[in-house]
Amino acid sequence: MTLNTVFAAAALCAFLSAPASAGQLNAQQLRNLAPGSYAVSIYGLIKMTIRMQSGGNISGTTSKRKSDTGIWSVSGEKLCIRWTRWLKGKQRCTALSGDNGVYSGGGLYIRKI
Repeated sequence: MTLNTVFAAAALCAFLSAPASAGQLNAQQLRNLAPGSYAVSIYGLIKMTIRMQSGGNISGTTSKRKSDTGIWSVSGEKLCIRWTRWLKGKQRCTALSGDNGVYSGGGLYIRKI
């Protein structure tokens, strides 16, 4: 695993551990994110594309062409992601804020593509 991949995984971990903020999406709004593809900027330094499928599968690819797959789910009003390799396969959950295809939290900027 390269340093950029480690940084991306660590930043995504921080994002998925971030506390809720004003305007957060509810459980149904989180479920409605799939199916969908999203451009993700992590602290403005790392770029990723994430694809969520309605069945709970997720895939991600960094701008350095490193990729992983996993599963996503909703727990309460938090989006949870468990990558196969990234983050050592541990599930991380977070609340998301935003609307109209633009979401943010924990140093991430997420835009529907």
